[in-house]
Amino acid sequence: MTFEEQIMQAMQSKVLKEIKDTSFTKLDYNQRTTLPQGMIDKLWASINWNEVIEQVRPEIQKRICNSIIGAMETETKTDIKKLLAVDGVRQKLRMQVYPKMMQVLDEDV
Repeated sequence: MTFEEQIMQAMQSKVLKEIKDTSFTKLDYNQRTTLPQGMIDKLWASINWNEVIEQVRPEIQKRICNSIIGAMETETKTDIKKLLAVDGVRQKLRMQVYPKMMQVLDEDV
């Protein structure tokens, strides 16, 4: 391979690497265009906040419900673990609950 071909190959590799790394086109943050403050204020003031709240409300309610359910699940699991840690309780549950569970399971089959 000639010297010129090696240079061309190196340049092509460099350009391809920069494109792949997205460093080929960098935007200078200080030279960005900005909206005039008056326009931003006007846009901000024109927002219908009641409509925003109505659109956000279902997602917030869903997240709150999931959080409450998660906390209740954790508390229930902790309570059950504490109960089952007592040997007498475990034995009594086995004696009374197991036959009833098997009866229910046998009815479905």
